[in-house]
Amino acid sequence: MSAIPSKLIMLRTLINVPVSEYSDIRPPNDASNEKERLSFFKRLRQKPSSPQQKSLKPKQVSFNAAVWLSFNHVVSKPISLWLNYKDASGESTILVDEQCLNDSKAAMLSGTVTFNVKGHIEYLRASCGGISMEESFSVDEVCVKRQSSSISLIDPYSVMMAS
Repeated sequence: MSAIPSKLIMLRTLINVPVSEYSDIRPPNDASNEKERLSFFKRLRQKPSSPQQKSLKPKQVSFNAAVWLSFNHVVSKPISLWLNYKDASGESTILVDEQCLNDSKAAMLSGTVTFNVKGHIEYLRASCGGISMEESFSVDEVCVKRQSSSISLIDPYSVMMAS
């Protein structure tokens, strides 16, 4: 799925995802070491240095996202979960999941998205589509986690042969 410009869709922001979920800064190995911990938090708060925009290579990032919503009234139209982000290319939005609730008052939307970013991600937000500004709802829980880029696949045949 490819990202689209954010200004094309009317969305309601659910949460601002913490910087630690999309930053390339890794947490300290020893969280009990005060100096390492404070250095980590300081790096998270800093704005990334911006090299020449043209020299930035796109990189691929993946996120798992889920939201549990409850509505005061039955919802008969489709609703959707989106991730909005801003990088060196500008603001973009990518669809995570969409469901038709079939006259239900609750929904769980979830999925995994992979997209290319140019430079550093300035912000990442989880948003909901298909809900008018007058409609009231509650967010039971929202979860957005970056997938590890070092996932290794194990060939079951080679494991059996090694035994």
